[in-house]
Amino acid sequence: MKKLLLLLFVSGFVLGGCNNEGIGINFKMDYTSSFTIEAGGGLNLPIEIFTPEVTTDSEAEFEANDTRKDKIQEIKLESLSLTITSPEGQNFDFMKDIYLYINAEGLEEQRYAFIENIPEGYGSIDLNAEGIDLAEYIKKDKFSLRVKAVLDKTMTRDIDVSAAMVFAVRANPLK
Repeated sequence: MKKLLLLLFVSGFVLGGCNNEGIGINFKMDYTSSFTIEAGGGLNLPIEIFTPEVTTDSEAEFEANDTRKDKIQEIKLESLSLTITSPEGQNFDFMKDIYLYINAEGLEEQRYAFIENIPEGYGSIDLNAEGIDLAEYIKKDKFSLRVKAVLDKTMTRDIDVSAAMVFAVRANPLK
């Protein structure tokens, strides 16, 4: 009987001592942005392109996933794909390297994705993530991107590009 009581006491202590703090929530957040690479530019010289601000609507996204800003542990870029949207049939043959930087009010700019030695013949390319925590940027109401590219061919017309980003979020649930 004493062993049974001891077992019940220990079981109750162990099970009653659990909470949700150790249980993580993982979800994805998708964002898109567009920019134009203007005709011209020098060969093997970096050009810089600024994008319009991206509104995050992160509060609603966090709430939909049963968490909030102060419970976010980490946000990392999972994937970033650049696709030429105009002119039709254009590919990235004119580019050698692309580097993407993220910026938000009150934070230092960070390089977060890149691709070097872009292969020829592709109208859509996937960039490599730097693997840094971007939580402070995504938790802001807005963030902006800067694209630094190195051209290896002269462009004769403007090229429109769409950036599709997927961020992996790790957070604690609401209590």
